[in-house]
Parts: sequence; structure tokens; C-alpha cells
Amino acid sequence: MGAFARGDLDLLVATTVVEVGIDIPNASVMLIENAERFGLSQLHQLRGRVGRGPAKSHFILIAEPEARASERLNIFRDSTDGFEIARADLRMRAREISLGVSNMAAILSPVL
Repeated sequence: MGAFARGDLDLLVATTVVEVGIDIPNASVMLIENAERFGLSQLHQLRGRVGRGPAKSHFILIAEPEARASERLNIFRDSTDGFEIARADLRMRAREISLGVSNMAAILSPVL
């Protein structure tokens, strides 16, 4: 990552470890595969890693064309306000829970 930050490398392939605490002004393009698997807040954090320098930036999402993912990603596309994105994400998750659509980890986790 140091070589990328110094400008010695033009491309960095990384995990979501770059989501927080990374400030590289020359990072101008980020591509996320399987974007439907990420939470909206996580995508918002990742989007904040590009466009910190003078160069025009691009944040590209590749996702499966399923209806639920499209609705979520449209919310993300239409807003750069982190609070608004988090609120919309919470509304969607609450709706899913009320409909009984939840991930197995949440169902199996013990109530304390």
C-alpha cells in the first residue's frame, strides 16, 4: 500500500481494509464487485476513500440485478449524505425483519 500511496504503483487491489483510515489523495477510481453483498454504510465509507485529491474520481459498483439490491443501491447512488443513507438502510432492514426476511446469524444469535 505504501508504494501505491507514493505513486510508485497505479493500481491497488485490496479488501475492505481500505474502508477506514486510509487517506491517499491520488486514489481516484474504486471498483466494487458484488456490491449487493455490502451494507450501504460500508459502501459509503468505501466511496469516501476516492476523490480526495484534485483528480476527477469514479466509484463503480458491479451488482447482481435483483430487485432488493437494486432498490438499496439506488438509494446509495442518489445520496452522498451518510446519515440519510444509514436511515434508509435501517428502514429497509426493519421492513425485511417485519416480513421475516433476515439473515441466519441474526436469527440464531442469543438474546441477552
